[in-house]
Amino acid sequence: MTLPPHIADALPALPIALPLLTAALLAALRSHLSRALMDGLAMLAAACSVADCALLMMSSHEHTIVYWFGNWGPRGSTVLGITFVIDPVSAGLTLLCSVLTLLALFFSWNHTDSGGNHLQPLMLVFLAGMSGFSLTGDLFNMFVWFELMSTAAFALTGLKTGEPAPLQGAFNFAVTNTVGAFMVLTGIAFLYAVTGALNIAQIGLALTHRHDPLVLFACALITCGFFTKAAVVPFHFWLADAHAVSPTPVCVLFSGVMVELGLYAVQRLYAVIFIPAVDENAAVLRHILIVFGVLTAMLGALMCYAEHHVKRLLAFSTISHAGLMLVALSIQGPLATAGFLTYLLSHAFVKAALFFVSGILLHLYRTASEPVLFGKARNQFIPAALWFLGGLGLAGFPWFATMLGDAMTSNAAEAVDMRWVSYVFLASGLLTAGAVFRVGLHTFLGWGSEPISDSAAKVDEEPDSPENARTRWFQLAAPALCVAAAIGLTLMPHFREEMLSAANRMWVQSGYLSAVYRNTTIPLPTPHSGDLEVKSAATHGAIASLLALLLALTSVFRGRLARWLRAGAFLEGPLYFLRAVQTGQIGDYVTWMTIGVAVMGAAFVFLLR
Repeated sequence: MTLPPHIADALPALPIALPLLTAALLAALRSHLSRALMDGLAMLAAACSVADCALLMMSSHEHTIVYWFGNWGPRGSTVLGITFVIDPVSAGLTLLCSVLTLLALFFSWNHTDSGGNHLQPLMLVFLAGMSGFSLTGDLFNMFVWFELMSTAAFALTGLKTGEPAPLQGAFNFAVTNTVGAFMVLTGIAFLYAVTGALNIAQIGLALTHRHDPLVLFACALITCGFFTKAAVVPFHFWLADAHAVSPTPVCVLFSGVMVELGLYAVQRLYAVIFIPAVDENAAVLRHILIVFGVLTAMLGALMCYAEHHVKRLLAFSTISHAGLMLVALSIQGPLATAGFLTYLLSHAFVKAALFFVSGILLHLYRTASEPVLFGKARNQFIPAALWFLGGLGLAGFPWFATMLGDAMTSNAAEAVDMRWVSYVFLASGLLTAGAVFRVGLHTFLGWGSEPISDSAAKVDEEPDSPENARTRWFQLAAPALCVAAAIGLTLMPHFREEMLSAANRMWVQSGYLSAVYRNTTIPLPTPHSGDLEVKSAATHGAIASLLALLLALTSVFRGRLARWLRAGAFLEGPLYFLRAVQTGQIGDYVTWMTIGVAVMGAAFVFLLR
């Protein structure tokens, strides 16, 4: 798609400039503007960002857009200027951020407590941070956008400043993510010491086939820092605490895009910088990362099923699916990258839909506790349908794009003799969907025994909205659109081919270097998707959905079943150690992060040399 030069030149900066300028305006006038006008202006800015990002994605389809701020382009191999590198992946992620921000603002329209009209400008600052993080081609500026995103997120988590729980959640979020940011910054400093560069392309060019201990430790630090944002075990503890106390629109962005952006950063930096530098040890790197991915997927899934606070349950589901996405990117290669991106996209919409429905329940019944919600939503037919559809999406049921991401990842795993990867997807989908189904059967149908209660389920959460016992149409429209998107992606013509083409351009280092240094896009053969085996993934998704329902039923009807049939009730109870480490104490969380850095650093330095 070709645009007029004066329009094309302005497009790359608008996803950041427009939200920031609107946020500044709203922050300055918030005490003088009505709530409806604040919401309307914020949604208008997000909608304009959606349109701009869509144009950027279409424009970058054939040619990567490289935008040099101040026209400070490279001189030889030296890069001094700051650049945005816009390909279909970075533009698509920015579009996803804008769409979910627009839906989150739409859901909260004149309804969710805005904290004295602070919600709207903070959401736009958060959008600008996520957009800059996705588009930047400079490693230090990636850290800057990381910090802007985190700062807005801290404030959004603690928006209800009159309550102790949001402040505690925001404090845990702030400290853990600041520690993660220091890891990233220290890793950047090491890379700068070795290469004298901050531009991602220049660092990748300088480090080709060079992996001395300093470079490897820098890689480990940067990985751990972004793993904190992505809530990868053991850097994950902040996520459930933050989700339990954040307003629903904020949870949508946390689980829908912020976590995924941490993994996107790892994938981008590995493709351009680190995997070429450790070329002969790429298989070892794959195994190191996949251990963290499997551990995250399974621990998150177990904790998800054991939870009885709905928002914490969904947060642990996000941790589990972040592990699946890490498994996908660990396998390496265009097909695995396409699987990672497809799963990321579908999971974002599915999880957003589930959080929207949880927000509806919190609004109607003033609680997110599964035991308190028991049987209260029997007449909520549309939220019930959306909730169960979201559960099917988590399980990778056929027609959901999560199934297609599973298929791509499993096919890539088979090529490197890791056929067991598909069973990790099956187990995670079974447990997380089972937890969602259990909540649905208890809440919307009122079936079986009263839910098990625990300390987390007794959290007295202040609802996001004023008391008003009715569901408004825009509250239902937001999750319905998300579910429709998660299904509709698989029906788009040539969707697989487009994802494979975008993943291939992201994966090939020479293509990225050529775009930055010569402003040319190397023609790359698109991996053929005609032989992609989706039947196995569809079968796994259907089996996972069925088993998830059966598992949920063993919890719901535990009082009528023999002891040996109460599999679900067993998984809800005795995870004492896993529950014990989720203490809510920031010192404990930082200790686990330190252990994670030590393990990751030792693995990189001693196994990749």
